[in-house]
Amino acid sequence: MWLVWDMSILLSALSLVIMLLLIARRVLQERRGSAAADQRRSLLTALIAFTENRDREALKAVLLSVPASVAIDAGFEFISLLRGEEHDELVSAFNECGLPALVGKQLERGNGAERIHAAEMLAALRSENAVASLLSALDRDRSREVRIAAAIALCDVGALPPLVITLRKIGIAGQRSRRLIELFRRFPPRRFDELEDHAGRQDAVPFTRAAAIDALARSGGFRFADFFARAVGDPSAEVAAAALRALGLTGHADAPAILVKAMANDDWDVRAEAANAAGRLGLSELAAPLAQLMDDEAWTVRYAAANALRSFGRAGERVLQEIAASEVSRSQRTASLILAEGPAI
Repeated sequence: MWLVWDMSILLSALSLVIMLLLIARRVLQERRGSAAADQRRSLLTALIAFTENRDREALKAVLLSVPASVAIDAGFEFISLLRGEEHDELVSAFNECGLPALVGKQLERGNGAERIHAAEMLAALRSENAVASLLSALDRDRSREVRIAAAIALCDVGALPPLVITLRKIGIAGQRSRRLIELFRRFPPRRFDELEDHAGRQDAVPFTRAAAIDALARSGGFRFADFFARAVGDPSAEVAAAALRALGLTGHADAPAILVKAMANDDWDVRAEAANAAGRLGLSELAAPLAQLMDDEAWTVRYAAANALRSFGRAGERVLQEIAASEVSRSQRTASLILAEGPAI
C-alpha cells in the first residue's frame, strides 16, 4: 500500500515538473519570436529608410546587428519589391555585409526549405561565388527539389548548363515535379532550340516534354507552330495533349484538319484538348465534329465540346439549342447545362 502511495506522489511530482518545463519552453519561444519580430521590424525600417536617403553605412550597421536568418528572409522579400538603381544599390550593400556567404552556408547546411530559399536568394544577390555554389547544389544536393531550385536560380543568372545535363543531374524521379514548368518558362529565347529538341525526344519523360511544349507555346509563339502540329501525332497522349494546347495558343494553317483527327483519338485528354483548341481558335467550321463529341463517354470531353460551341456565338448556341431540344441523352443534358450557364464571356 505504501508503495502505491509513494508511486502516486512521484508521478504527480513528475507531472508537475513536466508541466513547468513546457510552460518555460513556451515562454522562451514567445520571447524568441517577439525578439525576431522586433529585429525584422528594425531591419525593414532601415531598408525603407535606405530607399530614401541611400545611407549605406547605416543600413549595413543594422544588417550586421540582426541574426543572419532575419537578414536573409527580410532582405530577400524586400529585394523582390525593388527595381532599377534602388535594387542594385541594395544588393551591393548586402554583398558588402557578407550576406552571400551566409546564404551559401544555408544552401549547404540548412533544411530542405531553407536550401531552396537560399538558392533563390543567391540568384537575387548575384554575388561573385553564386554560380559556383548553385552549380555545386545542382550537382550534389540530396534533395531533387533543391536541385530544381538551383537550376531555376542558374537560369535566372544566365549560367544554366545544357538542358540535357541539367535534367540528368535533377534525376528521373525529379522530372515529374511541376517546378520544371517554372524552369522551362524562364528559358531565354536564345535557348528555345534546346526545349524544342527535348520536346521531340521519344526517350525523354513525357511530362518534361509536355512542359517544354507549354513553355515554347507561351514564349516562342508562332515560330514553333509547325513543330506543335507534328507533335499532335506523338504516341504519348500527354505530349499530344500539350501540343494541342499549344496549337490553341499559336494557331496553324492546317489546324482544322489536325483538330478533327485529334477529336477521334483514343485518349479522352487528347479529345478534350482538341475541342478546347477549336474553341480558342474560333473554328466555327468544326461545329459538326464538336456536336458529335457532345455524346462522348467522358464528361470532360463533352463539356469541352459544349464550351467550344458556345464560344462560337449565335451559330454555336443554335447548335446547342437543337441538341438541348432533342431526346434525353448525354449530349442533350450537356447542352442544357452549358446553355443554363449563359453566354460565353
